[in-house]
Amino acid sequence: MINETLGLRERKRLETRAQLERAAVLLAQEVGLENTTVDAICASVPVSPRTFFNYFESKEDAVLGVRDIPIDDELVAAHLASTAGESLTAQVIGLLLHALGPGIADTELHEARLAIVRQHPSLLTRQIAQMTRMGEQLTAATATLLSHDPSFAAVPADERNTLAELILPLCGGAVRVAVKEWVAAGGDRSPHELSRRAVELAGKAIETLR
Repeated sequence: MINETLGLRERKRLETRAQLERAAVLLAQEVGLENTTVDAICASVPVSPRTFFNYFESKEDAVLGVRDIPIDDELVAAHLASTAGESLTAQVIGLLLHALGPGIADTELHEARLAIVRQHPSLLTRQIAQMTRMGEQLTAATATLLSHDPSFAAVPADERNTLAELILPLCGGAVRVAVKEWVAAGGDRSPHELSRRAVELAGKAIETLR
């Protein structure tokens, strides 16, 4: 249920986005992803194609529910508070999964999306592209996580930024593999198990490089 504290305009935006996502998934199920068009999605809602592209870059993004979430100071502070005591790797992976969350964890269309992704594994590249688009924000957020880690707090800011650029792709790769496994297994893992598996994979990669 949409938060009642949101303004009318924002509630309408969220409702329109949800309608577009549902229409895209249902059409892809009915006629196949290759036969699903932006025009057909828009006709189902109904909205104009121009409105569609205010929300999504492609029909694939609509099917997945891909959306870029602002990684601002408030979100990072909340993430730090909720992950206090966890390893840096777990914190970074948690942040990445939060950014991907709407696309991979929508409960209402969960099974339908999984079925479409299993038929078209290449769709996963759309979520990886999302992380690339959000790279600057995610790198800055990772640098902030580093600054709150006692092991890195004394490291100069420019070095922390460099470390963030190195850590982020490693954690992103772990998330990508964990999500692939999750899809192949039919999406049976909980978000917590998905995170734990990604942390495990990142740890293995780090150990291998030593």
